[in-house]
Amino acid sequence: MFLPIFARVRGDLGHIHLDRLTHFRCHLFLFVAWASSLLAAPAPEAELARGEIVRVVRAQMLFFYGKPHRMAKVGETFEVLDVRTSKMQVYVAIREGDRIVALSLPLDAVQSVRKAKDAERIEKSAALFAGLIPTLQLKIDPQNMERLRKDPRTYVEATIEEAGGKNYEHLAIKLKGSAGSFQGIDARPGFSINCSKFKGGDRFHGLKRFQLNNCAQDPSALSELVAGEMARAAGVPASRCTHALVKVNDRELGIYVLKEGFTEEFLAAFFKKTDGQLYDGGFCAEIQEKMELDRGDEVRREGLLKLVAAFKEPDAAKQFELLSAVVDVDAYLRHLALESIMCHWDGYSFNRNNYRIYENPETGRFHFILHGMDQMFGDAGASVQRDPGGQVGAILWRRPEIRERYWAQLTDVYEKVLKPVDWPARVEEHGRRLLAALAPERAKQHEGQIAGPRDRLAERMKQVRLQIEKPRVVNALAAKGIAELKTGEWSPQVANAESKEVQEDGRACLYLQAKGEANASWRLNLNVPAGKFRFEARIKTRGVEAMTSEVGEGAGLRVSGSSRAGQKSLKGDSAWEVLSYEIDSPGRDFALVAELRARAGEMWIERESLRVVRVP
Repeated sequence: MFLPIFARVRGDLGHIHLDRLTHFRCHLFLFVAWASSLLAAPAPEAELARGEIVRVVRAQMLFFYGKPHRMAKVGETFEVLDVRTSKMQVYVAIREGDRIVALSLPLDAVQSVRKAKDAERIEKSAALFAGLIPTLQLKIDPQNMERLRKDPRTYVEATIEEAGGKNYEHLAIKLKGSAGSFQGIDARPGFSINCSKFKGGDRFHGLKRFQLNNCAQDPSALSELVAGEMARAAGVPASRCTHALVKVNDRELGIYVLKEGFTEEFLAAFFKKTDGQLYDGGFCAEIQEKMELDRGDEVRREGLLKLVAAFKEPDAAKQFELLSAVVDVDAYLRHLALESIMCHWDGYSFNRNNYRIYENPETGRFHFILHGMDQMFGDAGASVQRDPGGQVGAILWRRPEIRERYWAQLTDVYEKVLKPVDWPARVEEHGRRLLAALAPERAKQHEGQIAGPRDRLAERMKQVRLQIEKPRVVNALAAKGIAELKTGEWSPQVANAESKEVQEDGRACLYLQAKGEANASWRLNLNVPAGKFRFEARIKTRGVEAMTSEVGEGAGLRVSGSSRAGQKSLKGDSAWEVLSYEIDSPGRDFALVAELRARAGEMWIERESLRVVRVP
């Protein structure tokens, strides 16, 4: 690392007359630092690298061999010679007149210029993804249009004119897409855009690379936006997206999804170090030795070779050990949880398609990146515990302890990401934002596209809740003898009545109101293990005119197929009171019923109080 610096300093000193002591000190310091980097034990990881340019962020005294030299001003820049993390010091090189001097200052007094520029670019791009939807005109000259017709995967030069913004010149553009989404340049193609491939290219709102997806398989243009947002909220790498209205040479192409590329800025959102190996999974292909390198060094494929070697190991125990050494297992399981929740049938785990893998330099382990999420949430009832088909998932899934770790990741995502957010409402919000950018007639045509993905997502979230909550409840009932049902998916079943969820006396409640001869209830299916249990809830009524039937009267609790005749029911006006119903279970599913049989009146069931407990 020090050879280029040492050589440059030596060359400078060769023709500059320095006093011998300074000459000797400079050479000695640089040589010792370079030699130490080769001979000493590896130093702790540092934020700064040798040769990096740093900017002073607070006024700080520079020291020359432990003695004050001069004050460094805020904004002054230096080249890093060495980083001593044990002493929290950085050594920098400066030129003073006819000599070069090595000086030290505290690590926290400087900031990498590269990191500062990255932060500025990230801030710019964040405004793009959160702000107004851009209208983009792609200008491609006739010669390059012809090249794209003949070889659509070759980059050609183009200009992007942004309405109300600036012109971005010397951009590299090629067509993208595979089976189902690829279209030629004279149709409605997708584009990959590289802003730095050609000389003079300018970043687009801070982005070095981005895509314009034609949404050929998602007419709503909403799937990837919401799925990516959900993934990032869960800490699973996925690109940011927004919409764009696109033209090519004055030809209207319509609504596109603008998606950030897999660049250093993208990686910085999820990883501390961004100089690792990034591989492209390709089209319906398993991880293999010669997979395409997206970022990194072609000669540094050792990690990938170790991963492929783990696939080939015949001994199951050793195979798991080898795989765990090169794959961040919990990160993959969280990725798998998102693919399962979002029904990403076309990702790595279930189709070995649409994925990237990144070798994190900090750990030497691979992480999976979600990609190609334009067909999501389609199978509402799909199991969240499906067997993965990709090699990594298949190897891990054979081990019971891994399935337990997967369940922990799945439920963590459920608690922290799914439950706190109304995701169908997010679909609506993204859709309305898009409509606001369209001309009135076009907005009217596209408005009907919002309901489909919104309703699919709502039904999928309902089924995911059922799949996660029910096993939790059953496990708690078997292990601890008590199952809290307050968050259960209670469903109304009403005749001549109204049902809804309300607040009453500051409590979240299930509500029923009779409007005639009513047979109304809230129900929940639950597997009850063998034994004696009690279903109970706190109930309040007002003005209940009970209607007698063979299964009971007024307000009360039971299980489907049974009668509560002879047990306590509530009529008229009653304050909050706990009612219960005993279950003698052989070990099977029961439908729990909180019901109102009345000609008039209201019933409230406090959610917090709903539970089943073992009878001693």
